Amino acid sequence: MRLKLICLIVMAMLFKISGAQTFGIKGGMNIASMSFSSSGFDVSPKSIIGVHIGPIAEFRLQESLSFNTGLLYSLKGYKMKVDYMGETMEGTSKINYLEIPMNFAYKFATSETSNFLVQAGPYLGYALSGKDKTDGETIDVEFGDGGMRRVDFGLGIGLGLEFGPLVPTVSYQFGLANLSGISEMKVKNNAFLISIAYMFGKQ
Repeated sequence: MRLKLICLIVMAMLFKISGAQTFGIKGGMNIASMSFSSSGFDVSPKSIIGVHIGPIAEFRLQESLSFNTGLLYSLKGYKMKVDYMGETMEGTSKINYLEIPMNFAYKFATSETSNFLVQAGPYLGYALSGKDKTDGETIDVEFGDGGMRRVDFGLGIGLGLEFGPLVPTVSYQFGLANLSGISEMKVKNNAFLISIAYMFGKQ
């Protein structure tokens, strides 16, 4: 049922993008990690470097207010090093997501050809696949009962500049969904994104 719902949302977003006032393509770098908490202790693993890329769309709502969305492939995960009883274990997890950001952006004119923008809004993600690598051994990430949950959601905030068709932005995503399939543990995504978009038709 969840997969069907995600497919319907993706189809709706593609239809929405096709009818946008302005559309383009966006790509960039993720500095992503996950937070773990259980029974009173919190663990914050180190970040990994990932990418994001995909089509985006913008809809003008008012003179300075717009709504932007898209359908992005995004690589997230974490790496961790644990020392226990004289032994060291190192692991890296990488998960491939399909994400739909939904941001409201307010723009401030800085010149006749450029704008400064502030944006914020929710995002929805769906894990397509993943790999765990521990001490050189690689296995597939398990989803479902006892494994990771595929559906992710959270909030994003960001700043950017518009130079004609080019829109560089920096943003941060706060994951709100518990991705752990274990009731005693909470696992959440977080990521810092550095992006650049090219909007077709803008001068």
